Amino acid sequence: GKYPSFSLLVGDTVYLQEGVDVTEQDGVLFDRVWFRNQEQRSEPNFSNFIAHVPTYATWNDHEYGRNNANRYQKGKENSRRAFESLWANPSYGNGTDGVYYSYYWGDVHYIVTDDHWYRDDATGNRLGAQQTEWLRQELISSTGTFKIIVIGSDIMERNWESDLINIGKIVTDNNIEGVLFNSGDVHRNEFKAMEHEGIWPYKVMQITSSGIARVWRRPYAHIKVDTTVSDPTITAHFYGATGPNKVTTWRNDPNLRCTSLGEIGSDRDGE
Repeated sequence: GKYPSFSLLVGDTVYLQEGVDVTEQDGVLFDRVWFRNQEQRSEPNFSNFIAHVPTYATWNDHEYGRNNANRYQKGKENSRRAFESLWANPSYGNGTDGVYYSYYWGDVHYIVTDDHWYRDDATGNRLGAQQTEWLRQELISSTGTFKIIVIGSDIMERNWESDLINIGKIVTDNNIEGVLFNSGDVHRNEFKAMEHEGIWPYKVMQITSSGIARVWRRPYAHIKVDTTVSDPTITAHFYGATGPNKVTTWRNDPNLRCTSLGEIGSDRDGE
């Protein structure tokens, strides 16, 4: 059809500007967060899309506060209040803290986390004890064929492995199958898979699609799920703009495989 069944925005949908939207004195300013989101929604294609497609959202650092903002972000309550007013997610954290929630689409369970409200630089932990316990209960009780854990940043990010280890222990201890990750943050489309012997009973797999508000390529992924076959499948088709012009076309190369790509550098504008 013309539109997908639903959309999931995994962070950096808008960019708060430090010194303007987030100040040293007051932290995050509610009115400025609202302005940035209304600015985004004034873009005709974006507003048309979210008007026609059920859309779920979580944040990364640039909707939440400063670059790489953590649990001590001043004014984070303003970020949360604005986000809750802007996105009709099924629920918001524990009612007062965080923006995490979960939902089912068919027999796929989407567990959407918040990687900044509890983020602790000292311990290298993003989800915090309370959210991790909630995640544990979600995984244990899940009836989904696939359990997709959504997180605003790379679950395999260096120096932030504690969440990956904690989730791996939950998966192993409770013999939970079908867990994989959907992340944002890095302004590109990407697929990653790695062994984590001794912690995870199977490969850790992650699909990344991120950058709608930042880089000219405006990457997105079209995910197809089939749980009706004997061996259920998830297929990701990655798309990117063909040029930096405001009016552009979108391209997917069916002959390109993720293993065909070399090491991606840090030049986000050039990706």
